[in-house]
Amino acid sequence: MKFFFVVVALACCLLSCKKDNSAANPEVTIVGKWYLKKYHTRSYKNNVLLRDTSRSNYSTTDFEVFDADGSGYTSNLTPAGETALIKYNYTLTEKVLMISRDTPAFYAGTYTVIQLTENTLEVTYESSTVFNGDHYHGIDNILFKR
Repeated sequence: MKFFFVVVALACCLLSCKKDNSAANPEVTIVGKWYLKKYHTRSYKNNVLLRDTSRSNYSTTDFEVFDADGSGYTSNLTPAGETALIKYNYTLTEKVLMISRDTPAFYAGTYTVIQLTENTLEVTYESSTVFNGDHYHGIDNILFKR
């Protein structure tokens, strides 16, 4: 009978130990290098779809780097075949990614994070303007992988 109580006490001690899952599940972060995989654009004029295009033939020179200090840079292959590196600063608060530069750039602005996992980053960017009485609206969805 003493042996039974020793086994039960040992089992209770082992089952009551808390597992540390933080090592197995590291915090998901935007920090690091992300390769551009797909860019999908939809353009509307007065709520009528004008253009729906998608591109997914990117090379390893097309990527974003987000550093832990809030700085980052983008690398893109130019039409001339050269690699362009453009630096910026960013903040990520919950699902809002703000990219800012001292000089204007087509990607500076406010993005909404659709998905952020260990290996996937998907963001969307919306723009709108009125020109000559017409309302223009654009939606870009951008997919990155590590």
